[in-house]
Amino acid sequence: MTARDLWQAFSRADLDPDALALGDLTRRTAVVRVTELAERLRAQGVRPAETVGLQGPNQPEWVLGLLALTAAGACPLLLPADSPPAETRRLLRTAGARRTLVADPDGTDWAVLSAQDAGADRGLVGDADSEAAAHHAPGTVLLASSGSTGTPKVVARSQGSVLDEGVRYHRAGLARPADSVLLPLPLSHAYALGWLAGALVAGAHVDPVPPRAVGAVHARLRQRATVLVTVPGLARVLARRRALTDDAPYPALRRVMAGAGYVDAGLDALWARTLGVGVSRNFGSSETGAVLWGEPGLPSGAVGHPMPGVRVDLLDPDGAPLPGAGAAQGELAVVLEDGSTHRLHDLADRDEHGVHRILGRARLGVVRRGARWVSTMEVESVLRAAPGVADVSVTATGPDDSDDQGLTVEYVPADAELAAPRLVQAYARAELAAYKVPDSFQPRYRLRRSAVGKAQAAPVYRLARAGARPDTPAEQVLAAALTELGLPPLLADGGTAADLARTAGLRAEELSPVLDTACALGLLVTDADSAGAPGAWAYPPDAVPAGRALAARVRGEAAGEGLRLPAALAGPPPPDAGLRAAVEELLAEAAVDGPLLEIGDGDVPPSADAEYGACVVLGGVHGPAARLGSLAALLRPKGLLVVADTFVADPLALADATSRVTAVRWLVDGHLHWWTPQELRAGLEAVGLRVEESHGTEHAPYTILAARKPS
Repeated sequence: MTARDLWQAFSRADLDPDALALGDLTRRTAVVRVTELAERLRAQGVRPAETVGLQGPNQPEWVLGLLALTAAGACPLLLPADSPPAETRRLLRTAGARRTLVADPDGTDWAVLSAQDAGADRGLVGDADSEAAAHHAPGTVLLASSGSTGTPKVVARSQGSVLDEGVRYHRAGLARPADSVLLPLPLSHAYALGWLAGALVAGAHVDPVPPRAVGAVHARLRQRATVLVTVPGLARVLARRRALTDDAPYPALRRVMAGAGYVDAGLDALWARTLGVGVSRNFGSSETGAVLWGEPGLPSGAVGHPMPGVRVDLLDPDGAPLPGAGAAQGELAVVLEDGSTHRLHDLADRDEHGVHRILGRARLGVVRRGARWVSTMEVESVLRAAPGVADVSVTATGPDDSDDQGLTVEYVPADAELAAPRLVQAYARAELAAYKVPDSFQPRYRLRRSAVGKAQAAPVYRLARAGARPDTPAEQVLAAALTELGLPPLLADGGTAADLARTAGLRAEELSPVLDTACALGLLVTDADSAGAPGAWAYPPDAVPAGRALAARVRGEAAGEGLRLPAALAGPPPPDAGLRAAVEELLAEAAVDGPLLEIGDGDVPPSADAEYGACVVLGGVHGPAARLGSLAALLRPKGLLVVADTFVADPLALADATSRVTAVRWLVDGHLHWWTPQELRAGLEAVGLRVEESHGTEHAPYTILAARKPS
């Protein structure tokens, strides 16, 4: 393959023009669409080396947009599809981009070049930014990379660098000409970009689908996919779903490749048991692309040998390479095809066979305790299996140069009693060597993670810019609550939930969902460049009682009787006859043996002195008293738990009025720990139930989930 850029790699003459190349598009059709779009971009004034944002869902159109931008000589800035507007503006400003190509397959025109709204952020791109952007060679790909710091940065990769990574996949036999590579990953992520390049170099078929479209992934696996590229979290979801179905074997799947996360032996065994193929591993960085890979069956945390074309060294504390043979431990450094050297700031060990195992990020993911090193990723992997733990993150505390650093566990409990801190600590002591047991176990209502599942740093909350006013009843109630709690003066300077709670005498666990909802409504921001000091919030008197009630909930006080909410904050429609009929239809189709128990909003589950064939929850999962473990305990073996409850797709991005009202109503009613449908699935699995079915209803914002208790 002699192509010098991504567009040449895709359109080269030796490839069959009538073969499927991108989703359901043939190469001939895709080439025509890219050519037309590139010409349209030039006609709209896109210049060589101009930085242009690229944003859109995981669909073939996104790939067409990337190819068209590089064909036009532009420098595409790959914007995460789920980034909030403030973060997107910051990335555009950092990269010096004035325009964004929005690829939307459902739009009238599938790719639209739009200028940024200067009114949303005046001075979005300064002269200095524009000059900095001009230093990039035409076609340079710009990646937004935040790692675990919570502060996105822009990484520049030449097309030669991206294609070199693609050649590694091809030379290793991971991407072959006959392959159909399934990419249910955010296409803006460096890991997905590398695999896309691998498929282009090999002349393989690429099939991008949305990351959360589990059903679509299974459909592609049943049809034609030979390689599934995934991350550990998604791999677990897919394997568990597969274990619950009686589908025919996937006819073509030959490899599952997991990167951007810790692959343990349990995940490998799960895939081998459910699909007959284990999980291969990838490791690399945004700057270098993938540099290590390994076959299934490696120990937990191991990622294998160097990929073809790169040299991997381990460095001692002084930065000198350790001997290249035999067992060793040190900081990873790689030498790429172009001769450039990169220190990855990851600590790893290498066994006598040359297999590398990642311990974690230097100064972040590896903790020195006495004479021993502890990998936080290993501890996370173990604690993820603790009863009632739905999500977990382990971080180091104390000075970086300390010989005895601490370990703190933050976790999301599916059941506050089943996953009480003392019980999670007891589990850690039973499963880990004494020097690996963390010091602190802190329950959280949720953990912030990137689109590929990496833990993100705690955000700093600030008041929104001047001009942000509480216009809707939902915003007004939140503004009244924050004022009642005395937070606006603290928010003017900014602080994390823990900092604000400590200063105001509150608990971060209760305060965090209120701050996140205020961000989703536009009253607060987590973008330092968008912060400001607006005037006092103004809201009508009828918002005050609900705001005071919410403030009382956060303080742990009684909210008072006879609470009157603003009329427009009446909440979602109650579960009516239609929703009940949908639940009854599901129960009629399921194999239920035994009595039926129905629990409504506010009901306390009875003690487990009887076993039920099915338990139906109609509203009420979001409150702090809703214990999924207690519900699971009510079921007899093979019993069914059916949840029909109000949900929003993502409480951090409330896109419509119904979602905003629903989230604020949850808070006012005291539901300071609530779930998205995806989080509820994880919570149900954490208490030992297997989700069999999940679907929306005609009665928005309700969703129905059904989970079975194993026999």
